[in-house]
Amino acid sequence: MSSTYRRSGRTVLLASSAVLLSLVAGAALAQDTPPQADQPDVSDKAITTIIVKAERSKAAATAPTKASVDATQPQSIISRPYIDLVVPETGDFTNVAQIAPSVSGTQGNGAGYGDAKLVLRGFQDGEYNVTYDGIAYGDTNDPSHHSNTFFPASTIGALVVDRGPGMAGDLGQANFGGAIHMYSNKVTDDASFIQKLSYGSFNSYQAVSIFQTGEIANTGGLKALINLQTRKTDGALSHFGLKSDNWEFKIEKPFGDKWKLTVLATHNQNFSYQPDNDGATLAQVAQYGKDFYMSNDPSSPTYYKYNRILKNTAFAYAKLEGDLGGGWTLDDTVYTYFYSNKTLSALDVTGQTAPGTYGYAAGVNPLTSPAKPTLANGNPTALSGYDKFNYYDVNGNILRVNKQFSFGTLKMGALAETSDTLRHRFDYQINPNDPYDTSIKDYREKNCVTAETVGTTNVKCNPDDRSVQYDERSWWTQYQLFADFIWTPTDNLTITPGLKNIQFTRNLAGKIKAKPTLSYISTPQAETFRKTLPFLTVNYKLQKNWSLYGQYAQGFLVPPLKDLYVNDISQNTVEPEQTTNYQFGSVYNGSHVSLDADIYQIDFKNKFACNNVYCYNQGAVTYKGIEGQAAYAFDMGLTVFANASLNSAKSNDTHLTIGQAPKSTLGFGGIYRNGPVKAALTFKQVGEQWAADGQPADYKIKAYDNVDLSLSYDFGQRYTAKIQVDNLLDSRNITKISVNGAPYDQYYFQAPTNAMLTLSAKF
Repeated sequence: MSSTYRRSGRTVLLASSAVLLSLVAGAALAQDTPPQADQPDVSDKAITTIIVKAERSKAAATAPTKASVDATQPQSIISRPYIDLVVPETGDFTNVAQIAPSVSGTQGNGAGYGDAKLVLRGFQDGEYNVTYDGIAYGDTNDPSHHSNTFFPASTIGALVVDRGPGMAGDLGQANFGGAIHMYSNKVTDDASFIQKLSYGSFNSYQAVSIFQTGEIANTGGLKALINLQTRKTDGALSHFGLKSDNWEFKIEKPFGDKWKLTVLATHNQNFSYQPDNDGATLAQVAQYGKDFYMSNDPSSPTYYKYNRILKNTAFAYAKLEGDLGGGWTLDDTVYTYFYSNKTLSALDVTGQTAPGTYGYAAGVNPLTSPAKPTLANGNPTALSGYDKFNYYDVNGNILRVNKQFSFGTLKMGALAETSDTLRHRFDYQINPNDPYDTSIKDYREKNCVTAETVGTTNVKCNPDDRSVQYDERSWWTQYQLFADFIWTPTDNLTITPGLKNIQFTRNLAGKIKAKPTLSYISTPQAETFRKTLPFLTVNYKLQKNWSLYGQYAQGFLVPPLKDLYVNDISQNTVEPEQTTNYQFGSVYNGSHVSLDADIYQIDFKNKFACNNVYCYNQGAVTYKGIEGQAAYAFDMGLTVFANASLNSAKSNDTHLTIGQAPKSTLGFGGIYRNGPVKAALTFKQVGEQWAADGQPADYKIKAYDNVDLSLSYDFGQRYTAKIQVDNLLDSRNITKISVNGAPYDQYYFQAPTNAMLTLSAKF
């Protein structure tokens, strides 16, 4: 397609969108029926209160993001009506959160069709918390996340982006970077059944069935919600197909007027064709285009059948909450979650490792020779692959006890959590006749010696271990004790000091460690970290709908599992990351206007950096910026909104921007709701950034933007049709670069324009 034609097409699309908005605005001016305010679609008392208070004005109620006048840190509240109308049906929490200021991230295979990572103020995934119904979850080697493996958008009743560490009672491993809080859907008092069917670009299909039992007779108020989802897609990228199934149920049972038990469980399974380390090189892009991902060529490591991933996850909790009397309340939650990843992947899909470079020269016995592998066994076209397995389960308990006084509220409690993880990576020779055959070992990992010294212990070598990069078990135990006191000396002033004490112990054991140069573990290795963190927030109401707030807090993050990949743990010098957060802001919610803005600075020291051998502390970084979001609601159903941020994340040593930290974000658009008609046009731009630290010219990523359109029509009270167009202007810019060294760097692009039609019925 010529650039002239592309510009012409964009002009037509942009003009069409402008006409659409003009028609919507005209319809708004011609009508005087006010829109219905968004209602909380969650059961959690805390977030219900937050949403109700935040949406007291028309502007805040209809805006895609808003903040509460009770806020003590910058926040963006996103409720279910926005998710239903604007967020792609196949999306996940990253698609919901992307509209907020200082948040960036894309999915090159289409919404929900791959594992996306969000960046929040320059903090990477694993440097902020992600929670579901107040429970922080994440990987066990570091607290990172897999966006499409636990909670699809259909299971999210509301989402809050907290751009700050919160109070002491906000629990998780990475509070300093902020948090993405998801909340499950509300269990309703009335019975209903909703069926949604979606079909769209890339041969994508999704079905969602939602059952609400309502209060079941003769059960004392028992009610339940069941959410079933299945989807399948070929994906925007070549041969990157996905099959996914998810179910979730939630039960609520009151005991009298003062106690309630909530039980929730969910399971998700994804199967996809994708390499372990994905992304296309510039050479592949030049030859095959920006949609290249894998091929149908069995002689190439990019052959899709050599690269496949099966993931299973589950998440469950039981929460008992109630009134103890005398101003005391209790909330106790027992929870568990697990993650399983079974991957078969070609060794290298970039071309850096040429075929035939696995194994040993002909005539060499790999079990007796100490030589490193250099040439395939008489087969210069042979390909290498590996079998990677990662399984973990986490179990925990969160206890919260509150005491109400006339002058404030004491909130205190504790978290106790344990994990158990099994991981391995075994190298093998790919069998073109049977891609699932992993029986032929590839001895590429280690030289074989008769003995190796680990500390003061000699450990004999098993020659078969040369096909094992790692085979290990790890586990950790953490305790967090917290107390906050919400002091209200006057009706307008709230001061909340808090303290949190953290103790975290990580253990590692296994036959083989994760690096060839380290090889063998004779005894389990362990590290324990302790820290007490202070918190202080202030909220002052100038008027009942206008407030000022300030926040001071310290943050703490233990080193990742890689920190234990050393021969002598006593020589380990990696320190935990530590931060000091300062934030100030203001929130105003008028009848037609909602505004909030903030400034922040985060002093960050001991930032982690990890290479292929070990981790280290690379120094200090200062994060600072300004953020704001605004909305104006007309009386006739139209709400226009805008949000923006200017963000800086620079090394204190070089004064240069760190990698993958956009310098700005910008969002704006309009949402129209009137009678049966709903429409939304949204724009989001992510500012320039660099793929690596130090602003290297070769890794500069220019600003990119995305325009999305959604149109919905209700046919009476029961049926709805909706069409969504993502990336309306077909922007195909670079969004990320994985730095491997030119020419083997891997590039990621925006997904092309895609559309989806959804039909739903409610009974």
